[in-house]
Amino acid sequence: MTLNKNDMKAIRLVLIALLASLTIISCVKDELYEDKTDNPIIQASDVVINEVLSTGDPDYLELYNSSDATIDLTGYAVADNSETYVLPSGTTIDAKGYLVIECDDTNEGLHSNFKISSGGETLSLFDASNKLIDQVEVPSLADYSGLTYARIPDGSDVWEISNDTKGAANSNENKAPVITAEELTEFTEIYSIQVSDADGVASVKLILMTASSVQSLDMPLINDEYQISVPTFVLGTKVEYYVEAKDLTGKTSYYPELGYSEPNFYYITDDKPLFLSVTYEGAQAGNLGDVTFTVDAFDNDSVQEVKLYYIFPGQIADEKTSVVLSFNDSLYTGVIPLQASGTIIRYYLRAEDNDGNKTYYPLETTGGSFNHDDETTWPSYMAGEPVVINGFSMFYTTTPEDGSDLVFTVKVKYDNGGPQEVKFYYTSNYNAATYDEAIDRFDIVWAGALPTGDDMYTFTIPAADFSSGDAISWYFRAKDGNGDKMYFTDGKGEEFDGVMKDDPATWNVIVIP
Repeated sequence: MTLNKNDMKAIRLVLIALLASLTIISCVKDELYEDKTDNPIIQASDVVINEVLSTGDPDYLELYNSSDATIDLTGYAVADNSETYVLPSGTTIDAKGYLVIECDDTNEGLHSNFKISSGGETLSLFDASNKLIDQVEVPSLADYSGLTYARIPDGSDVWEISNDTKGAANSNENKAPVITAEELTEFTEIYSIQVSDADGVASVKLILMTASSVQSLDMPLINDEYQISVPTFVLGTKVEYYVEAKDLTGKTSYYPELGYSEPNFYYITDDKPLFLSVTYEGAQAGNLGDVTFTVDAFDNDSVQEVKLYYIFPGQIADEKTSVVLSFNDSLYTGVIPLQASGTIIRYYLRAEDNDGNKTYYPLETTGGSFNHDDETTWPSYMAGEPVVINGFSMFYTTTPEDGSDLVFTVKVKYDNGGPQEVKFYYTSNYNAATYDEAIDRFDIVWAGALPTGDDMYTFTIPAADFSSGDAISWYFRAKDGNGDKMYFTDGKGEEFDGVMKDDPATWNVIVIP
């Protein structure tokens, strides 16, 4: 087929059109293929991302307005690699000012719907028309806990690892290390914290203080954390502590913030309540009235209840009275009511935590001297104890019932170290005409430690040694280190001298029912 000039022209036009069409298609494909994540088109803006914290609690990103006018940010949005957060309507940023968005995944107010990865990610800022106006590749800050990635100075193109300047001008000013730590407890075996400093960390120390020791322990860097094995302490120990971190320029910071001035502390409780102190008022010498107990108790969780238990003479443990102590101003208080002068009250306390763990006061241990089921091991006090400087201060006598023993308890107290001997003397059914001291006077010598912990001495006449209707006459004698002797019977003290003690008619008498 032969083509004329007009046919050739038409074909050429078609080819040109076809080539033009292919060219247009090729341009469209190139535009669609462009990776805008790697090559983002960022519009110029006075508002930029200025500072980022990705190791915080919470994280945050800070916006900065470099202009001289307040800017309405309604409709603006920030995004990480997976989520977009639109700022609330009416949000503004002042001229040369800052706006902080907390990144805690709550999506309420100025709180975004995402957190910032400490391992690094891309953060983007969009204006109200959805144009990308800023984007920053945040590096991994996992090794820089508490430090930020910031423009220095504000709004510039230079980004640096920086000290935290949330809501304020960014600066590379040398500052003390940033410590990220949690509280140390009695159950912490390995204490791990994070310390960061833009200039480099020189040393990290854990300082532990008790009533009897101070330890300063170097914390080496292990797996991006500063760690130390925590020493053990005995039950009841109060341990105060703080962390000291220094950078390479000598700047120092502490956790808690005031360090030695206000250290943190914990107690060794063995996961049970701990009695820190127990005091009582109202049973002191010369005083009669209610006796008020005041208790300071501690537990790692919470003390649920503190109880006071007590008995009177002649009662046993199963007959005890209990009082739930009231709690006020961090202390527990409870009252044992007024009792007659000379009454010996035995008592103990019990604290219980929310988990049902119990601790007793005095401390009850296996094989120890206190047993809350044995009333003879309980501490005691006497109602209305008389004032005394030297010698005997009081006595108490139990009248036997149902064939029980006759028990005499006396308090002997010296201000020069205590007695060297305490004796109890008695005779039965005294008759002046027939009394023979060598035959009719009996004595019992205190055989225990001198002095006792509470200055109390107990003597017992077995029930087999007397009968109903017998009249028991008695007195006490104490001797000091110089060999000087003092005598005592009911109502008669120092005036009961060596002459009177030889005359049973002057002794006190108790008649057996």
